[in-house]
Amino acid sequence: MIFPSRTTPVAMGHRLRGVTLVELMVALLIGAILLGGAITVYVNSRNAYQTNEILARIQENARFALDIVEPDIRQAGYWGLNNGMITVDGAASQAEPLALGVAGDCRINFSIDLNQPIQGNNNAFPWAGCAAFGAGVQANSDVLVVRRGSIEPTVAQAGRVQVQSDRQRIQVFWDGVIPGGFAPAQSQTHDVVVHGYYVSQDSTIGAGIPSLRRKTLVAGPLLQDEEVIPGVEDFQVQYGVDTNGDGAANRYVNPNNLPAGALIVAVRLWFLMRSDQPQIGHIDNTNYVYADRNVPAPNDAFRRVLVSKTIELRNSRI
Repeated sequence: MIFPSRTTPVAMGHRLRGVTLVELMVALLIGAILLGGAITVYVNSRNAYQTNEILARIQENARFALDIVEPDIRQAGYWGLNNGMITVDGAASQAEPLALGVAGDCRINFSIDLNQPIQGNNNAFPWAGCAAFGAGVQANSDVLVVRRGSIEPTVAQAGRVQVQSDRQRIQVFWDGVIPGGFAPAQSQTHDVVVHGYYVSQDSTIGAGIPSLRRKTLVAGPLLQDEEVIPGVEDFQVQYGVDTNGDGAANRYVNPNNLPAGALIVAVRLWFLMRSDQPQIGHIDNTNYVYADRNVPAPNDAFRRVLVSKTIELRNSRI
């Protein structure tokens, strides 16, 4: 008679038992819950990273825009040894006959209207002589023109608009010959800097991506278009004006609403920054109110940040 040993299949069958269908279903359910939780954590972390990355890029662009525009505005009316308090001899306004032909100039005497160091326009692009980049200007955005001398003195150069200044007067010239009456040891030559800021619907990185651009006076003389930074959807400007002569801004007005006799002592800027690409799952339902603008909620997938800065003019009393 043969007895089953401990190693025979009959004996092992009592010990090698599988899981039941119920146990398997419970295990699968627990695994699915854990996997779903892991996926949720991953997706939320990825969305948070993407949001932070987009906002960081927008804020970096905003800082860059301010770093370019702020010192430019602060130096408006600087002509070397004199400033905007003194009339620039040889400058010409829009109402005067053409004094200098500048290729690509935005209007008559745009580049030598030096007795208006700060000039803007509210919610419109008034420069008929120079086209905006790409598909055109962004609707209802402001424009701002800054005119000044270069920070560092330079040498006289034919074909470049320049000023010669001493402690008594300022003279504009463009033929490379220093005007008479200036002693070389007591005067300085500076290049004329003209920047006309506006917002285009497009940028160099793609159509439909708005950008801050400017018309810039270069040698030639020539007014050329250059991009400052993409991602600027709107640009608004207001002047801080001194109406009682105490040197401080008493009120802020739109560029087209300057009170008679008021002096511009500060400029307040707003940039509405926008991401260059939409973010999946995001809806911008913010109503943006700033300057004289009340922008309804875009209700799109682009991220936006509104930044503002008030800049005091060093060469005030403009």
